[in-house]
Amino acid sequence: MLLNARRRRIASVLALVAALGALSACGQNLGKSNFARTTVAAEAGSGGDVPSGNINDPAVTPAIMRTIDPCPLVGKEALSDLGAPEDPVPSTSSFGGCRAKVVDAGGKQFSVSVDIGASTYLSETGGAVVTAVDGLPQVERKSKDGKSCDVGVMTLRKPERGVSFSVNYDGGDPCAAARSVAAKGVKSLHSSPAKYPTSAGTLTAVDPCTVADTAVLGEVAPHGATSPTTFHACDWTPGSNPRITIGFRPGRPPQERDGTKKVEVDGITVFQKAGTGSSAECKMEWQHKPWTGEYVELVAVSYQNYDEKKDETASCEKTAKIAKSVISKLPKP
Repeated sequence: MLLNARRRRIASVLALVAALGALSACGQNLGKSNFARTTVAAEAGSGGDVPSGNINDPAVTPAIMRTIDPCPLVGKEALSDLGAPEDPVPSTSSFGGCRAKVVDAGGKQFSVSVDIGASTYLSETGGAVVTAVDGLPQVERKSKDGKSCDVGVMTLRKPERGVSFSVNYDGGDPCAAARSVAAKGVKSLHSSPAKYPTSAGTLTAVDPCTVADTAVLGEVAPHGATSPTTFHACDWTPGSNPRITIGFRPGRPPQERDGTKKVEVDGITVFQKAGTGSSAECKMEWQHKPWTGEYVELVAVSYQNYDEKKDETASCEKTAKIAKSVISKLPKP
């Protein structure tokens, strides 16, 4: 009897909980409810095993990748499956970057960006999802809050570089969206991707690892070697110090401000700036040719050595020596 009484009490409690749940549902304030998370059907890649070893895909070599216009990869056609996209906006500081906004079917706005030449770090997955897309390694990383996701497609193994598709999507599935855009992007890279115009003297097609005389580089930093940091920037270093960086990017014409000095190097007006810390550092930047609108193509050469004490004259003399070598080898506008 005690057992039966106990069972009756439990049944009564469960009935009360169910009734309260039903009452709560009937009285819910729908005006404060969140919409169901919008989902995006990800366009599948080829899948299969993750490729290992060097990547020998002729469609995605660094020489090809640096010439590709990134904006069509996040253009209206590429994003049409995700909602109503706006026109993409190119980066004002990188030849490889572009961003676009999309409004999904539920009226939520989110952003999609692409970075050609980004680090992909397949060797440091850290909980990332590693798959393959159209024969290339793909690394997917979702933020802890679940609102953003990066999908990197590797096109170069040493160092690990490729194309990163990033989605910020509060209210939807950012990784599904990023995978969808990445899959379309890789298909485009393997077919007929849009490229920058081959205007006379443009830096978009120039390999930054080849524009300085290796003898001059070795004089400033002995026993060094080149390593691309993006497809438009390159480091020369024997280890961690010293480090010489040569890079190309779009930007506004440089000016004398914030500690920048105007100097002449091999007949070119160069804007020089020493580091603000206690170690040796100097950067030189100059305009190469007009780009678009008020923007120009810029060349930057920097020298850093954290094992040397700050000496602006000595550091900038080394930087100028490299800059002169670069100027002599750049294509003429």
